Amino acid sequence: MIIVRGVKQLNQCSNHPVITIGNFDGVHLGHQKIISLAIEQAKLRGGKSIALTFKPHPQAALNPQREIQLLTTYPEKIEIFENLGVDITIEEPFSREFSTIEPEEFFNEVLLKRLGAECIVVGYDFGFGKNRGGHLDVLKELCKVAQVELIVVPPMRLESEIVSSSRIRTYLLGGLVPEANRLLGRRFCYQGIVSHGEGRGHQLGFPTANLRPESKLTLPFGVYATASTFKEKTYPSITNIGVRPTFQEGTSTTATEPLIETHLLDQALDLYGHRLEVSFIQRLRAEQKFSSIDALKKQIQADIEAARIIHLESN
Repeated sequence: MIIVRGVKQLNQCSNHPVITIGNFDGVHLGHQKIISLAIEQAKLRGGKSIALTFKPHPQAALNPQREIQLLTTYPEKIEIFENLGVDITIEEPFSREFSTIEPEEFFNEVLLKRLGAECIVVGYDFGFGKNRGGHLDVLKELCKVAQVELIVVPPMRLESEIVSSSRIRTYLLGGLVPEANRLLGRRFCYQGIVSHGEGRGHQLGFPTANLRPESKLTLPFGVYATASTFKEKTYPSITNIGVRPTFQEGTSTTATEPLIETHLLDQALDLYGHRLEVSFIQRLRAEQKFSSIDALKKQIQADIEAARIIHLESN
């Protein structure tokens, strides 16, 4: 897959380009349907499929003080595009200035002049241009005048439920991981370089790999059955997200940065300094403060046994 850092960096239009446009946060099953249709249309025309997306996420550019609960980091999104078979990804720099472009200007200058769009594939809720003023009726008329084929993909439903980023986000923030994973079409995950912690896991007899939260949605604090991928091999694991209240002084932990602590079951691997992907299967319980270290150790062992059952059922 070719990655282009903005339409101005595109040297020339590809032949018979089929373009899909969006933020595609999560690249869930609904997004995958749109992208796959664009790829299919490009192959039918003997052309290239182009995914036009934005960096950073528009909400991050327009409201930098607001925490954005992203479902995927930008590198994760690009990796999924490539795995789906997109030919060209254009990551358009998004800014306040860019957000003021009128729909007609975006269509004529970007989609027609720069990209030479022959076919455009978008979802049922697509909007573009200043204040998302370019709703579907506007896009349909622009495409009609320019003789560009427009394909609008209806909402994808699973058992009558519409697949959407907002629905997935609601599930995850409620700790309903299997429900979210079902709409994503894969497991929600965190990736990062394993860092050294305070060694408390080793002291307790359950060594953990520590990751710092990425710039994406933080799951509710608690313990989860997870699967961890290291050097292309996946291991059953259990993960705690939170602030370790048992080891905090006093009762307030609001100022403590949360950690993602993962224990690989029945493994003794040197993970420090290496990339680890932790994917989430099911929430076991909320994070809690224990009265003693022995009580904590007893609960961790019970959590591990519960995770083992989940892993057996999920295989």
